[in-house]
Amino acid sequence: MTRYTDAEAARAIIAVLHDSRWVGAGLAQAYLWAINGDRATEDIARYLYELNCYSLAKAKELVPTLAKDGFLSHIKARTKTGSAENPITKMFPAAITEQRFLEQVDALRAKRGTVDYEDDRESGHTLVDFTLTESGLRLPINVKNAGTRFESAKQLVGLEPDDCIPIPVYKAYDAIEKEPNLLYAVAVDYGLVDSINAHLIPLFDENEAIVWRILNDYSGTRIRDAEDKFVYGITTRHWDSIREGFADPEFRLVSARKSIRILQNQPKRTPGIGLRAWGTGASAEVNVHISIAGETKPWREIFDRIVQNSLGDIIEAINRKKTEVVHDPEI
Repeated sequence: MTRYTDAEAARAIIAVLHDSRWVGAGLAQAYLWAINGDRATEDIARYLYELNCYSLAKAKELVPTLAKDGFLSHIKARTKTGSAENPITKMFPAAITEQRFLEQVDALRAKRGTVDYEDDRESGHTLVDFTLTESGLRLPINVKNAGTRFESAKQLVGLEPDDCIPIPVYKAYDAIEKEPNLLYAVAVDYGLVDSINAHLIPLFDENEAIVWRILNDYSGTRIRDAEDKFVYGITTRHWDSIREGFADPEFRLVSARKSIRILQNQPKRTPGIGLRAWGTGASAEVNVHISIAGETKPWREIFDRIVQNSLGDIIEAINRKKTEVVHDPEI
């Protein structure tokens, strides 16, 4: 385990997260100025105030203590542990899976020059990660990593554990209203977290290793900004090595519309409430479970249809309709 002094922590944070809006990054910079005598106390206090993490009066009280007491004691320590709070299991799988998908999109653009994409991850949009575009057509994509095998799938939903992926029901319903053409692109990779431990962590330099430890130990105002910058920065910086050491699973695609249709036709596919990271008190969510082999399409098929036809072919397939005779009881 990498341990660190306040000085080591501050230098590492500035080296790795110099542009982060996290309170810890601001305090690290203020601490270095204080111990080096590079800035007047009033200037350091105003710097902290302008980060919008402290009032000016609070910042003026805080600055004189930094050189003596350090800055780490002023950052909120994490009180919860486990997968929902740990960037390894929460964020690195998402970042790596998204980078994998972008490579597939670049290959598609190389084959069909009229296709482009928009990156929606920084927009605050919770439903859409990327949007494929072509001549006014828009195909929103939500990229997911299925990293945990549902071992009781056969008993509870009638699917084999290796032929089962979960889609959150409330998000799929929300998508039908807000992004009716939404496609889920799911990479099934049950070994991804182990690969991160085995192949990614050893790639960290000294500063990255310290910041990794800090982000597991501390939270505080705008911690998500620091986590995002660290995780996506590391993923981009070490991508060539990551690609060599990690598996490259195929993406499987299913629309939000089809997910809800499966739920309507087969309610047993939602056996109960799924609890993400039970030990952390994370929120519950209801999932509909999808057959990989029978109810999703491989990315290669979607890729070929777009190249040969257009995005319109996929959008039409998502919105396909058929007439059915259904029971409509009055009583």
